Amino acid sequence: MKKKKNKWSALRYLIYFTQFGVTMVTPPLIFAYGSFWLAKRFGWGNGVVIVGILLGIAVAACGLRDFMRFTEKQARKSQQEEDKLP
Repeated sequence: MKKKKNKWSALRYLIYFTQFGVTMVTPPLIFAYGSFWLAKRFGWGNGVVIVGILLGIAVAACGLRDFMRFTEKQARKSQQEEDKLP
């Protein structure tokens, strides 16, 4: 039974790794694209692009913080379950 748990554990870590990548890459890309589009469409200056990129980085940082809290909570939960096993 221990082997089966390790197999699911590896899959869980793969999912966490993928989620980490998506959380860090997606917001800056979306905000950068949106800011370039706004600058081109409405003729706004490069300040909009800089603000968009900074907002994307800030959103990615907030997502990273939430993701780290979630993984820490899950690690505590799994540690408590392992401690309960005889």
